[in-house]
Amino acid sequence: MKWYKRLFWKIFAAIWLVSVLVLLATVLVIGAVTEKERFKDVMTTKAYGYSEAMIERYERRGLKTLPPPRTRLPKRFRDDDDDDDHHERREHAAQRNLLLSVVERVRITDVELGRRVIGPSMLTKDSESLLTFTMTSEADRIYRVDVDINWEHSPVGHLVKTLLSVQMVLVVLVSGLGGLLVSAIIVRPLNRLRDHTRAICEGELDSRTDEKLRSRGDELGELAREFDRMAEYVEQTLTSHQKLMQDVSHELRAPLARLQVAAGLAEQRLGQGDKTVQRIMRETERLDHLIGEILSLSKLEQMDSVGEPFSLTTFLQELVDDVAFSYPLHPINLSMPEQCHVDVNRGLLERALNNIINNACKHTGDGDSVDVSLCVIDGKKHISIRDHGPGVSHEQLKHLCEPFYRIDHKSKGYGLGLSIANRAMARLGGELRIRNHSEGGLLVDLFF
Repeated sequence: MKWYKRLFWKIFAAIWLVSVLVLLATVLVIGAVTEKERFKDVMTTKAYGYSEAMIERYERRGLKTLPPPRTRLPKRFRDDDDDDDHHERREHAAQRNLLLSVVERVRITDVELGRRVIGPSMLTKDSESLLTFTMTSEADRIYRVDVDINWEHSPVGHLVKTLLSVQMVLVVLVSGLGGLLVSAIIVRPLNRLRDHTRAICEGELDSRTDEKLRSRGDELGELAREFDRMAEYVEQTLTSHQKLMQDVSHELRAPLARLQVAAGLAEQRLGQGDKTVQRIMRETERLDHLIGEILSLSKLEQMDSVGEPFSLTTFLQELVDDVAFSYPLHPINLSMPEQCHVDVNRGLLERALNNIINNACKHTGDGDSVDVSLCVIDGKKHISIRDHGPGVSHEQLKHLCEPFYRIDHKSKGYGLGLSIANRAMARLGGELRIRNHSEGGLLVDLFF
């Protein structure tokens, strides 16, 4: 599974993304309004303080002691309609409102004399952005104060500024840590459940969840308890099924032995050439072989997967020699490295390979060769067995490893060979794959 498809990262990304989107929406909608109101309050407070200082200075020392009033703003900040540089003025609108100090935003007028005390002659033309109030000095003179509170700050600039702020970085980090924590709380128990499920699939039917997971009081704890009940039911069902198969097979052995003895006595009385006796002998042999296959299939789950180390190359050579002796009309081509050792259960591996190679010889015509090769890739053993027969259809490939499945009911065998091989490989912790070769024939790959 690719890392970005894991539930952990999906939960983490979802929580982090929702947190970021909510923060961005808050910055764009609420933050802009709050910033504007804050700017208005700050500018009004500064205007009061600045006006009190200028009025006091004006009444004590006279008009000449004040800074000369600015009749016009710099060209790029002009608001008059006669300015031809309209494009430049709009381009710097946001910058104007940020750069202008309180001196350039406040105009004080002496109401009694009707003249401007200090401040620019022209302020904003927007009446909603012009704040006007009166102040009475200690000399009981009345002054009108006009304040430009126009705020045209770009929301994009405000957003960028907010995103780069320390507060925003901390919020994102906290939301990210929260997402990781929630993901870990959910994903870690699921990973443990997955491990227990995999153990059951590998034949460890007594595998159960740990006590810490079962004792949880949430939905995950309930899921763990239900999993244990399911695992117990599966173990009981499979165990009883295997025991039934073994008991039935053993019970059949006794009457089968008596039947073979009776057939032998009948052969002595009627002679070896009697067709009825010969048919009885053939059917008893088939029945004996079938019971042996069923017993082998039921005993696989009880065999250990690990065994004493042995030479895999020597083992393969001996196995191929035995099959070649039984099927002299099928050339077997063996390709393998000089030395390769394994420490798996030799009996399980022998059952798997012997059934596959025998099947390849049984279901192909005389003279068709069988190719057996061994290679080691990244420490993993890979054995491939290919016959040169007609192969099978795509639909039949799905059922080849099912017990008692036969492509042709007239063919030899009972449909248990590949099923035994598949279960043996699963018990070894490996894998068996079957497919049609591109150049014809059936190809069986074993990985362990």
